[in-house]
Amino acid sequence: MPWTPELSIYLMSVLAPAVGAVLAAILESSVLTHLQVGSVKPDLVFAMGVAVAMVLGFESGMSWAFAGGVTLDLLLPGRALGSTALTLVLVTALALLVARAAWPPRIAVVAGTTFALTFVYQLLLLAVLALTVAVSVAGLALTSLVLIGLANTIIAAISVVAVRALDLRFGEPERMAW
Repeated sequence: MPWTPELSIYLMSVLAPAVGAVLAAILESSVLTHLQVGSVKPDLVFAMGVAVAMVLGFESGMSWAFAGGVTLDLLLPGRALGSTALTLVLVTALALLVARAAWPPRIAVVAGTTFALTFVYQLLLLAVLALTVAVSVAGLALTSLVLIGLANTIIAAISVVAVRALDLRFGEPERMAW
């Protein structure tokens, strides 16, 4: 297949989010584990992944979810390979459905979606981990979920601004369709 500008743009729409997800997973598994307050630790890969999916679309969102999930599974001890990736792909699909219904997604829509999907993500991940590596289901309180949701919402709102700016600067230029 010859190298064309369209192929370059397509590859970057999949490759750039995957690299960003790997970097976010490294930050989440190293730095954010030391910054947690009590049992509250924000989910950087999840929050940024929802923002990427809702702003950039299906291919970018799914490559973020898969690459970030697999990287988290490899970096965090006690996780079965693919458990976080499966959970992130399912939750990202839900975020893409919301983005499709509310196009173009505003910061408030992305923030509200992130807050609501935090509960789905945490409970689904807990269920998958309970089935695969026998994690206790009784370890998560509602107040912790709400605080994690608020932290994820702030991260997602900041990420929307950054992703939009990067997309405007480096994304595909709009052209007239004939």
